[in-house]
Amino acid sequence: MPFITILFALDLIITGIVGFVVTGKEHFTALIPSFIGTLLLVLGVLAFNPKLRKHVMHGAAMVAIIGFLATISGGLTDLPKFLSGNMDALPKPAASISKLITNLLMLHFVVICVISFIEVRMARNKA
Repeated sequence: MPFITILFALDLIITGIVGFVVTGKEHFTALIPSFIGTLLLVLGVLAFNPKLRKHVMHGAAMVAIIGFLATISGGLTDLPKFLSGNMDALPKPAASISKLITNLLMLHFVVICVISFIEVRMARNKA
């Protein structure tokens, strides 16, 4: 799970950097996914320590839940406009795309975390 956390962190860091560059390097809020990714990267590296893994991975899941909830507005709410191809209806298309990517990455990571937590619990109960 630490390796998966690092991969998601790198995805978020890249999303933030690309969003920042695409918006003309004017809006530092475009780097928010990079900040979330950096936090997950640190947690992913710390999770390689078996003594810290349980607590660190729960912390990473919490960061992902907060990230998911924070990006619902402008992320999932703009999804129908993306799917219909109506990009002109979005006030800031680049920001909406970045939020949507961040939102979906966070949701995916939370689902993977929950599945992993269940598998670990079941393996522990078998032993």
